[in-house]
Amino acid sequence: MSKKIYSSYMPLFTVIILVVLIANFLPKNKPIDIGRSISAPTIVIVGKSKDMGIFKRPNLMNSTYLFGKSHKKVEKTIHEDSGKIVLKDIKKSMLMEFSPSGDKAFYRTYIYISPSDTISFEVNNKKILFTGKNAVKNNLYTLLTNNTRDYSKEHYQNDIYRYKKTIQSIYDEKQEFATKYYRKHGISGDFTKVFNDFLKFEYYFNLINPKNVKAASTELYFSQSDVLKNLIQKESVEKETIFDISDYLDNIQISDFIASRTALNHGHYFKNCLNDFIRHYFETSDYPLYSKEKLEAEKTYIDNHLDGDLKDYAIGRMIWDYYNEGFAYNEENRKYMLHLIDNFSKTVTDKASYIDKMEAIKEDILRYDFGLSESALYAKMVNHLGDTITLQDIFDRSTKRIKVVDFWASWCPPCIKQIKENKPFKDRLSVENNVEWIYLSIDIDKEKWLAKQEQLSETLHFRNSYLLLKGNKSPLANALQVQQIPRYVIFGRNGNILMNSAPSPSNTKVFERMIDDMQPQTFIQ
Repeated sequence: MSKKIYSSYMPLFTVIILVVLIANFLPKNKPIDIGRSISAPTIVIVGKSKDMGIFKRPNLMNSTYLFGKSHKKVEKTIHEDSGKIVLKDIKKSMLMEFSPSGDKAFYRTYIYISPSDTISFEVNNKKILFTGKNAVKNNLYTLLTNNTRDYSKEHYQNDIYRYKKTIQSIYDEKQEFATKYYRKHGISGDFTKVFNDFLKFEYYFNLINPKNVKAASTELYFSQSDVLKNLIQKESVEKETIFDISDYLDNIQISDFIASRTALNHGHYFKNCLNDFIRHYFETSDYPLYSKEKLEAEKTYIDNHLDGDLKDYAIGRMIWDYYNEGFAYNEENRKYMLHLIDNFSKTVTDKASYIDKMEAIKEDILRYDFGLSESALYAKMVNHLGDTITLQDIFDRSTKRIKVVDFWASWCPPCIKQIKENKPFKDRLSVENNVEWIYLSIDIDKEKWLAKQEQLSETLHFRNSYLLLKGNKSPLANALQVQQIPRYVIFGRNGNILMNSAPSPSNTKVFERMIDDMQPQTFIQ
């Protein structure tokens, strides 16, 4: 009701009459249209499909969160062959990934949404096709992927410039298709800027993260963390050449990111690129990766070059990256990280996803140097001979060794690659630093675990390789919050947690520096 109704000069009986009239003309027994709430704008997505999994698990990724995760405020209504998904509290336009996990197939596309939009779709031949208003824009991604090559099917083959040439040609293909599509359908304005930025940073993401690991069951490839630097060093030594990273990265500038800052709301490629480019290209110090000095240098660069939401994201992502790479492995670094988190949290009080992530990191760091619960220590596992054992049994075998627990699975290509490739490095740490390596598989299928262990028998054997019963639902996995693999946890000689989320041993310099700092000056073999 408007403010005029409450004006002091309006007679009371007029107010009463108006209220009665409004009440009488409202539809009876009809639910309020929650898709048009002014105080909390919503998106209504209406679809037709016999695959009900689409509506049960819609997976609509909100890129305004610190890390793109499924939008939190979702209501679902499911009928026999249709459904309605309502996204509440959408405050900005965004290019949103829509990747429902259906009962019959996995789907993936992108939709362009604005507050109070209504979007319609149908599923035909396991493809999502949009209808009605904005269908032309929302069908673009599917048509683009159907008519251009997939970055994930191309991989690094010992020549970084050959890899770039291939990636560049795919990007050109996608740009050409999108440009023709805009012209054909008369699309202009904000959407073309959003989609062009999406394509540009998808290209840069693939450029700075060369794909070098093949997926287990498909012809797709993916990349390892910080892989470009390692590949460059390898090629420079083998070919005795000087590598020009500026030329390889098309001489991109931080100003290019600033000019495209709205891309923070439009998919994950821009966000995943920003800190990678700062760490490996824009910030030019030669401090060791993930050292305190490098962190301080990155933060100074961000403070001096970025502001607003772009700065908030870059610092939040920087904290997350360093935490994941084991920065808080000693008391000095833990204090520094906790202080950094506290100061950062004060600047993002209006960003709930940022605060939630910082609190989760703090909670985990504060758990370091703590022991596990009894239920976790005595969680059951078996070796390939069928012998049952617990983590406590392993701890009891020796109180003179640091223990690195590697959570993996037979279906995880990065896990297998790292088990294979890092054996010489691990063997050296076993001798020089008294490190014991324990491999815990979270496989549900015991036969697949046994088959893969046989293939990896050069590294895995009955005293270091075990199948964790109940997999990632076991008390041990739950206590350590094992949600992704490979995952490394480091335990001290007395069984206390030194690091709950350690960096990969494939980053040998970072990992060895961390292990060295965990060691006393002398120890008994």
